[in-house]
Order: sequence, then C-alpha cells, then structure tokens
Amino acid sequence: MTYSIDPQLLAVAVVALILGLMLGLALRSGLKRKVAVLSERSEGLARERDQIAADRERLVAEVKAREAQIRPLSDEVDKLRRDFARARAGGENVATPLETVGVDPLDLRQLKGVGVKFADRLAAAGITRMDQIAGWSSADVEVIDGQMGEFRGRIAGDRLVEQARMLTEGRYTEYETVFGKLGG
Repeated sequence: MTYSIDPQLLAVAVVALILGLMLGLALRSGLKRKVAVLSERSEGLARERDQIAADRERLVAEVKAREAQIRPLSDEVDKLRRDFARARAGGENVATPLETVGVDPLDLRQLKGVGVKFADRLAAAGITRMDQIAGWSSADVEVIDGQMGEFRGRIAGDRLVEQARMLTEGRYTEYETVFGKLGG
C-alpha cells in the first residue's frame, strides 16, 4: 500500500491551519485586552476600598474623640438637671435620675427602636425594665436575641444595651447627643 498526498488537500489543510492560528491569536489578544482592563479595574477598586477603609478608621477615631469631649459636658448638664430638680422640690431628694427628665424605667418603648410589638416581645421574655437591659453582657444579648423571632438582631442593631445604660446612669445629654431627643 502506498499513500499519496493530494496537493490540493495539502494546500487546503495549510490554509485552514494558518486561518486557525490567526483566529486563535485574534481571540487571544482580545482576551488579553479584557484581562488587562479587568485587572486595572480590580486594582482601582482595591485602592478605592483601601481609601474608604482609611476614611472609616479616621471617622471612627474622630467620633470617639468627639464623644470623649462631650462626655464630661453631658455629665455636668445631667448633674445640673438633678440639682435643679432637687432644689425645685425644696431640697428633698425626691426624684431619681430617670424621673428627673421624665424617663419611666418601666417603659421600654422610650428606647429608640422599641415599639409596642417589640416591647411586648421583650416582656414575653421577662424583660420589663431598662435596668435589666443595661445589665446585659454580650452573651445575654445573644440568648435574648434568639428569643426575639421577627425582631432578631434588633437588640444589637438598635444598640439597646448602650441606650439603657446611658438612661439608667443618668447620662441624658449624652443619650440625646448619640440617639436623639428623649421621648421624640
């Protein structure tokens, strides 16, 4: 058996090979451009992410510095409020710090983010007073949060422990600075 190569078939094969290589190179160069563009975008987004993270850290530090400046002033305002309430009552110490500004320690709805339904859910879990919430640890928050059903995540999200601590400690001015007007 002898094999013979048809010159026409060989020419078609060579042309097909050359066209295939050219098509492959054209597709590859297009993909290389796309990879380069995507790589550049990725680097730009990484730089932007790093800038945003740096800005966030700067803002967090700035907020902490402002809170440190506000704390002594708000403590002084709260002390003056209590002294004024005592003087108004004829020198008798009749008002507790919460009552001085009209905060009812049994009404959890005064905490920002707690409405009627959420207060009812807390009451069903045995939470009826602000001082109970103020005394919670992070482990307590996790346990109680697991019992909140549709309100899961709201204890941490609305910063209820921080709110309750400020109110039970009589830090009303600081509370209003951070969370807004009491009763509003």
